[in-house]
Amino acid sequence: ASDLSQADVCDGSTQKIYEWINRAAEDAQISRRDAIVESFPQGPHVKSLKMVDIVVVTPDITEASHGTVGEFKYVKARNATFKGIQRGTSPSDCIKNPAAVKEISNDPNGPRYGRPCHRFGPPVALFSPPLALLKHQLDHLELLTPDPSTLDNAFDFVAQSADFHDNEHAREAALKPILGHLLPGDAQWQELTEGGKAKIDGAWTRDIFTYLIFELKNEQGLGGDPFLQGLVSYGKIVAQDKYAPYRERSNLPAILLAVAGNRLVVSAAIFTNKVYAEELLSVTLRLGPHGSANVLRVGRVFMAINQAMGRLIGLYSGLLLGSRSLPPQTVALWPRPTIYPSKTQSIPKLEFFAKVDRVTGKPLLEIDEDNEPHAMYLARMQVKTSTQAKGSTHEVFVKFAPNYNEAAHRLLASQKPPLAPALHFCARVIGDMYMVVMEYIPESRGRSADTKVYDYGPPLPPNLPQIVQQEVHKALRLLHEQQLVFGDLREPNLLYLPESGGRILLVDFDMVGGDGEATYSACLNPKGGFAPGVRRGQVMKKEHDFGNLQMVLERLRLALARA
Repeated sequence: ASDLSQADVCDGSTQKIYEWINRAAEDAQISRRDAIVESFPQGPHVKSLKMVDIVVVTPDITEASHGTVGEFKYVKARNATFKGIQRGTSPSDCIKNPAAVKEISNDPNGPRYGRPCHRFGPPVALFSPPLALLKHQLDHLELLTPDPSTLDNAFDFVAQSADFHDNEHAREAALKPILGHLLPGDAQWQELTEGGKAKIDGAWTRDIFTYLIFELKNEQGLGGDPFLQGLVSYGKIVAQDKYAPYRERSNLPAILLAVAGNRLVVSAAIFTNKVYAEELLSVTLRLGPHGSANVLRVGRVFMAINQAMGRLIGLYSGLLLGSRSLPPQTVALWPRPTIYPSKTQSIPKLEFFAKVDRVTGKPLLEIDEDNEPHAMYLARMQVKTSTQAKGSTHEVFVKFAPNYNEAAHRLLASQKPPLAPALHFCARVIGDMYMVVMEYIPESRGRSADTKVYDYGPPLPPNLPQIVQQEVHKALRLLHEQQLVFGDLREPNLLYLPESGGRILLVDFDMVGGDGEATYSACLNPKGGFAPGVRRGQVMKKEHDFGNLQMVLERLRLALARA
């Protein structure tokens, strides 16, 4: 390995190393001895003898490089996953029996779709505007009006799906021409992927990009799950070598259609650090007394899919042309939320650069399985100023949550001194989630009051229980005056700041609800250390907050005494 002198660091060679890493192959090795010299002409390297094999940096250099090392590790991990997918079992073998389904669902490189229960990720709609708009339309089918031709084909699709067929080939032969009318495009049937690892029933493709996958089974429960087969096929498709130049600029969104007998399932899939998918809609295909409504619904579904296909084609055309409008590298990892069409708010301009650990709040250099389900990130937000034409950027904490009480957060953040981090933005986005952008408190300024987390931030003072009691009482009094219950009062939701003799900020307003009206989550952890009366589905009451506070104070006193 080549030595880097202090002068090399000072004159910017470190940044050049990061630039080289991002240009290098997936294993960060170079094949030519003179490549380093070409990249670092001012460096002390002897062209014929020296190479840089390993770059070691300290956290402060990592921070100064705007997370480039972390992004490099993300990319390296993604490429390892692609290789694992390429080596994996064929899609048809993955669904042939319960053991095979369990194996692919638990595989480190397997898809995340909610089985087992901890293997899932944030809603797919948060990462792809075309898929977000598809979800929105499927949730509001009443806004779509199919033309008579679409309804003719929708009727035939329902009728043929409800009918019986001798085998899958016969069912495919019956549905194939109808799908050709409902979903016009370049559809390939029974095509093999590179290496022959997967045969796709139907794949709609533009140039090299597959944007819709169709899988079929003759009857429900016979031959396996067509959705899971299509999802594994999606992984095989995006793991092909021809996708390699585009993986860091796109999460490669696609629509999955699965038909089993008279059941249609519409799903969406993306690849960030792993393959993620979620079901958007399922329909029983039948006529009967409500046949007109059923056919109209199916016509609307295919109308929405058709429009989404057009948006995906536009995305991939731009990707193929290297459109400058696309965000820079590692965009595949980060959210691209879409505001509801009826909303007038605009999402702030954000440059995501890290996912954060759900326990410590620290930036993650690698996304482990425990941190895959949540949606909490760090980003740089552009802020306009009166003195700078282009404005300035601030690091912010961004989270996506199914519930959030903006009023409670703003109430506490407006106090002098604040009792919560500054709230920059809060709005509901497609995916049935709130997007919350707030002040980021780095570990140099504060830390969680959770005594189980010792490895970062300022030390917790011996009088922490007194500080917590005083500060949290202020916050609860303000909330209770507005008839609000905080609900989730635990140590991880208390942020300790050593400034001004010690302060506490309340974070995480997901559970805040009306006193005597709102109820606790049906997924509330019964071992979360809550006070008596705080249980799944129970009505929230103000006294629960004080009970939770006493539980927190007792745990803090005990932990600090042991320490």
